Amino acid sequence: MPINVNKQIEEAMERGEFANLPGKGKPLKLDTNPFLTPQARMTNRLLKENGFAPRWVELEKEIKREKVQLERILINLKARRERLVALGQQYPYRREVIRRTFEQERARVLTHYSEKLENLNRKIQRVNLLMPTRNRQYVLINRAQALDCFQKACPIL
Repeated sequence: MPINVNKQIEEAMERGEFANLPGKGKPLKLDTNPFLTPQARMTNRLLKENGFAPRWVELEKEIKREKVQLERILINLKARRERLVALGQQYPYRREVIRRTFEQERARVLTHYSEKLENLNRKIQRVNLLMPTRNRQYVLINRAQALDCFQKACPIL
């Protein structure tokens, strides 16, 4: 005769056997990964106790920070462009100087943005190699699409 575990759990719940379990309402303590080898578990414990994290964890943090920095670069340049457009409308005789100045700044920022994209993709490749599980890997940033977004967000004056 097969055992129906779900039925047994439901009956125990109806009797109130799960009502006052220790730790109720508190987060589960999941310090260990049962799928890691004992060596990897010991390595992670030693790293954690000494204030370190595996390299892939550190790289994930760097990737998140650098994605925010890339967004901030676009936001700042777009705001600068809008201020200069307003300034050019206020002082029409200075438009050409403003345009040239912005184009030089835009070219410099575009080079910096492109370098940061390449660096970010290298980190993504590195973290994907080090990541213990494939389902958490990152997709590389399409450089052409990212630069196209840059061009659209901050067109030439």
